[in-house]
Amino acid sequence: MHWQGLAERVNDDALVARFARGASFRVLIRSGDEERVIQMVDGRVAAIANGPFVMPQCDFALSGSAAAWARFAAAKPAPGDQDVFAFFRRGEVSLTGDTRKFYAHQLTLKLVLQRLRAQA
Repeated sequence: MHWQGLAERVNDDALVARFARGASFRVLIRSGDEERVIQMVDGRVAAIANGPFVMPQCDFALSGSAAAWARFAAAKPAPGDQDVFAFFRRGEVSLTGDTRKFYAHQLTLKLVLQRLRAQA
């Protein structure tokens, strides 16, 4: 996944700014052994913390294999690999934590995760 410059890609994106207004949450992304926490404050990436963490402070977590996240983050993902919900359905990514907060901010999170993709 392409973490370098993620905050700038998200914060400078007009689409994210339009739909993420007011969104505040902390999400732990676990890709194999790699962990990162993205903190969103009022629709902007405020911080990205690199793990490993002993007890990460987050509202919810998305955990999956490095291979699954690599397929998701491809420049042109294959059908079924372009949306995090497809990975949920196949059991390749799991959701834990405050699911109500996840569903309240799912569009914002999807837009942020799309910015992790390689540039085509």
